[in-house]
Amino acid sequence: MKKIYLMALSLFSALAMSQQTISFEAQEGFTTADIHGQGTWISTPTGGMPPNVTHQIINTEKASTGSYSLKIVKEPVYGTQSIPIIGGFNNLTTPLTYTNFIVSFDINMSQLNGSVFGFQGVNSTQEQFVIRVDFDNSGGVKILNTVAGNVMLDSTTSNWVPNSWYRFKVVGSAANIKYFVNDTLIYTGAAVNELNIDQVRFVHNNNIGTAYIDNIKIDNETLLSTKSTSVNGSILVIYPNPSTDFIKINSSNTIRNVEVFDLAGKRINLKVNNNMLNIRDLSSGLYLVNIETEGRNFTKKFIKK
Repeated sequence: MKKIYLMALSLFSALAMSQQTISFEAQEGFTTADIHGQGTWISTPTGGMPPNVTHQIINTEKASTGSYSLKIVKEPVYGTQSIPIIGGFNNLTTPLTYTNFIVSFDINMSQLNGSVFGFQGVNSTQEQFVIRVDFDNSGGVKILNTVAGNVMLDSTTSNWVPNSWYRFKVVGSAANIKYFVNDTLIYTGAAVNELNIDQVRFVHNNNIGTAYIDNIKIDNETLLSTKSTSVNGSILVIYPNPSTDFIKINSSNTIRNVEVFDLAGKRINLKVNNNMLNIRDLSSGLYLVNIETEGRNFTKKFIKK
């Protein structure tokens, strides 16, 4: 019995070490300063002096969880880079096996036609990508993958708009690597290199604009069902959810009418523009949105933060 107990305790300890939730809060040991040297984090090495970039900071300007987030922004002494490489790197205490991992995070980007922002899972010993995601400055999301025998950035079905929070998730298994935005599958690919991940990077190519990163979870959640609704081929997704400013509605069919109600059933007048709800003036809380498309009505919940 004692032997079984010790084995279980060891397994639990190993699991706990591999799991991380990072919201950059004071209770986690973070301060509003340069990310470099805080916990297991470094900023991009420069190869000169100073040895690391200095403008990737913990800040209180925007946060999806708590009060703090990681702000990645242009380093003024450097020019635009050919790939996203400047930002904050987290050196993982326990590497992730590329065939069995989940990494997720919230991201909010300030503008189009500026920086390309990115998330990368890297084997830093060999300086090789295992996964790479680019949030393109035209509003698309691209995945580094092998396509027709060539390693290239492949476009996905997802798009992003400025100043909105998105929940991004990457799930690695023995079969493939899947990418989700707001729990909706946007791409299925493979590891760029079949190596374990010992460093995750939140980066940009040092053009203009800012991104905020928050609520990072590493092997610390289960794969949730998607927030999409599919009936007779009709698919509808609302995101980001929760949100503070806007709710975007994506539908495979034409949207005819949108109505929002509070939990008491009172209809609320909201502006809808390009299938986007402006919820800035709503009080914080839970609401219902009824969306009429061709041949079907959908009712979904959303949270105004």
